[in-house]
Amino acid sequence: MEKQESSLLKIKEDDLDQYKEEITTYLKQVSWKPDNKSGANAINLNFLSNVSKAMDLQQEDQSSVLKEAVRISNDRVILSNASNQVMNAIRKGYSIGKHIAKLYGDASGLELLHQKNKNGSLHQSELPEFHDKSQTQSAILLFAASTFIQYALADYRSDEVSSIQIDFAGIPEVSLTRPSKAIQCSMYYYAAYLERSGVVVSDLHFVKLTLLYFERIMEEVILRKNALKYSEAFTQNHYKLEKTQYVIQGFESPSSVSVKGTQFNPTRMEAIVANKQAKHLFKRYAERLLCYDFDAKMNPINELGGLPSITMADGKPGTGKSMLIAATATLIQERCDDLGYPFLFWPLPETIVSTFQGGTAERAMEWFKPMQDPNKIVFAPIDDAENNLEERTRQGVSAGVREFIGVFLRNTEGAYAVNLGNRLISLFTNIPDQIDKAVLSRIQMRISMEGASSEFDFMDQDYLWWKKYTELDKKFIDNQDPKNYKYMDAQQAAASINELVETKYSFQIPELEEMFYNTSKQVDVDAHQFFGKFYESVLQKYPFFSSRDLRNIQKAVDARLIDFDLPEVWWSNKDDFFTQPYDKKIIILKDLMKQNMKGVSFGDIRLYEALNYIENSIRINQTGVNREIKEQAKRLYIQQQANKELMNGNIHD
Repeated sequence: MEKQESSLLKIKEDDLDQYKEEITTYLKQVSWKPDNKSGANAINLNFLSNVSKAMDLQQEDQSSVLKEAVRISNDRVILSNASNQVMNAIRKGYSIGKHIAKLYGDASGLELLHQKNKNGSLHQSELPEFHDKSQTQSAILLFAASTFIQYALADYRSDEVSSIQIDFAGIPEVSLTRPSKAIQCSMYYYAAYLERSGVVVSDLHFVKLTLLYFERIMEEVILRKNALKYSEAFTQNHYKLEKTQYVIQGFESPSSVSVKGTQFNPTRMEAIVANKQAKHLFKRYAERLLCYDFDAKMNPINELGGLPSITMADGKPGTGKSMLIAATATLIQERCDDLGYPFLFWPLPETIVSTFQGGTAERAMEWFKPMQDPNKIVFAPIDDAENNLEERTRQGVSAGVREFIGVFLRNTEGAYAVNLGNRLISLFTNIPDQIDKAVLSRIQMRISMEGASSEFDFMDQDYLWWKKYTELDKKFIDNQDPKNYKYMDAQQAAASINELVETKYSFQIPELEEMFYNTSKQVDVDAHQFFGKFYESVLQKYPFFSSRDLRNIQKAVDARLIDFDLPEVWWSNKDDFFTQPYDKKIIILKDLMKQNMKGVSFGDIRLYEALNYIENSIRINQTGVNREIKEQAKRLYIQQQANKELMNGNIHD
């Protein structure tokens, strides 16, 4: 049987309204007859009689979550904030569970079997299927409810909640006979814990117990998932609650679904002085990420070759790298808000390297896991990349760094490193030559950030600083303005990369220039053979050059050929592009690409990008040697000066 494509089904708030009243009724009062099994598999029900309430375990018992929430809040009129958070999470969670369970019933044919059973036409041969599908539907309901409850409460006063210790013995039983029984059973034991366990003494204990209880419910369903039959109608789809990051992806642990992105300071590209090429390229890549098609699970820009999976910006400290991270995240966030797309800002944590053997690899895999989620736009910057991706051959490199590099390489260009076109990993570094060579070879776009360099750049950087004083008092700044320059004109965004580069390449490395002219004397630069011979000479001189570098050059040329603005009207009218079918998006983008290529010489772009990439690679490789030469020269100079001072008698004890 051919495997069906996974689809994303959106859950709207309106879809849940029909279930809220029913779930509220369960919260007010729930009845259940506890299962008093005996023998080796006996269920421990001691906590049910932990307080004054005595009961016959063979009889039906009643309990109330709402009554316990009122008790814990110590207020009969208004629940505490924590209790209110818990109650809303539970009601919404079970409503989501009911909704997805109903979708499963319709898609799997269970609803038809229900109708047959109701009117007495269900054949005896259909009974096993009817019971199996009812059990799967019940499991779906509990799984969806428990995962959402955990998602909704995960960040609520997390530091305080995590410090609370509760002795949680587990769940006596989980009923999956049918959805109504699943709700009654799970809600009853939850309420019984609140009422009779004696461990819930405050509203934060209420939150903690809720997280523990529904985590155990989720784990129980996962343990049983292989025994659940007819589950394809659920597992082949993904379900996303609108305006949230909550997604269910089959009976899988939702650790990547509930992940919350890191906050950042909103920053505009215009606030970054100079670095025009870097700003232009990152703006392009941000917008290309948003062309990702959530239904097709593909990005049409990937098909056209214009979206790198890994980029790098390097430059000395203070040239705007951290600001570029924030500006890129801000741009993606705003565009995602316009389109209603989920966005995850996912920088590499500073604590990724562990002192325990294997700990770094585990943390690294957890960092990569959300980037494999096809239902988010992900921007994953690595600031100060030389710290965690340091060249493995350097003396003193820790085992943790080696572990992280191993995971990084496997997840960016390994057998299971699938790039759907919804993520961008970007390295930012002051010392690019210290980045591991295997990591460098995977970087498909490199840009140098030099910061302010002209008089206009420095004036504009000053202007961004002192203009705040003019808002307080226009006469406060008494320096004269420039006569023939308007502030920030030098920082205007370029329409395309062609505005920022010269038609003829300007060499910075004499050896490369010599190789270029020697090759051009043998073969015309307009010939395909020129590039083959030129790359061969580069490899002979610089052994680090490889086929992967050639693929990166090709990627850079692809990016130049589709270096066009997405029409501004698309952001306000999504139907012009973003809601179109994937095949239609390809056609639209190809038309824009053709328009952009008019007057553009493929040969010129190919030559420029080849020379630019190779020269950047040589520069990065030579930077380390040059730095060591300067450091050695500095040490020798200091030694000479110290000797002079000593000879002149200027140094005393």
